[in-house]
Amino acid sequence: MSHHFDPAPIAAKFGIAAADLGIELISHTADGVEYESVLLFNKKNTAPVAGVLSIPNYFGISQKALEVTATTVGLNQAILVGDVFGKSVRPANPDEAVAAIVPLKKDRAELRKRMNAALAALKGQDKVKLSGKLGAVGFCFGGTATLELARSGTVLDAFASLHGALDTPNPKDAENIKGAILVLHGVQDPSVPRDQVNAFIDEVSAANLDWQLVNYGQAGHSFTDPEAKNPGFFYHQKTAERASVALKNFFAEKLA
Repeated sequence: MSHHFDPAPIAAKFGIAAADLGIELISHTADGVEYESVLLFNKKNTAPVAGVLSIPNYFGISQKALEVTATTVGLNQAILVGDVFGKSVRPANPDEAVAAIVPLKKDRAELRKRMNAALAALKGQDKVKLSGKLGAVGFCFGGTATLELARSGTVLDAFASLHGALDTPNPKDAENIKGAILVLHGVQDPSVPRDQVNAFIDEVSAANLDWQLVNYGQAGHSFTDPEAKNPGFFYHQKTAERASVALKNFFAEKLA
């Protein structure tokens, strides 16, 4: 299936040659809606690899989303950059992006359903052979979506959220989580106040989970997004680099 993405900058951020980067569109249908995710993998790696479902920020699938994923996650795994909006929904501005996520933030059951459908698409694709180890990661809204996937009871080895919201309608759903949790949080994030962080700590502690929370003091929301430049919602290179190291170490431990 053809795609319209430029592989060169994506491959450069992975640290491989563009010719070695596999980019495949992976489609699935749920409730009559077609979704189109993007599979990224190293063509030179012919052995089975772990699979990671990666959910972008509120703009969804885009060239930038693929580049941020490449920069942050690395290519030790096959990565499905997952579509939870639908193939026809590709927000072009913040208003459209907010319109895409608000219904899903209000309806966590629907969000979980779409996340599980995207995960099934990763498991069911035939472009790369998976080892059986699976993880999920999300950025901003994608972080919220990843934690809801965990709370749904889906069995994965690792779940990670980068500058995502930590709230959930029913904190006791943490008892359903079947995998390790890593949250990378910017303390200056106005959308995730200290009370929400503390409530999350209480939630996962009560469930006796394998969890980690890293607070980055100089970062706010969107710290991995090179184009974010608003108060409280800004790119922070040092934190982005540290967060990438933390994420890669987490996945190296849990997905090996």
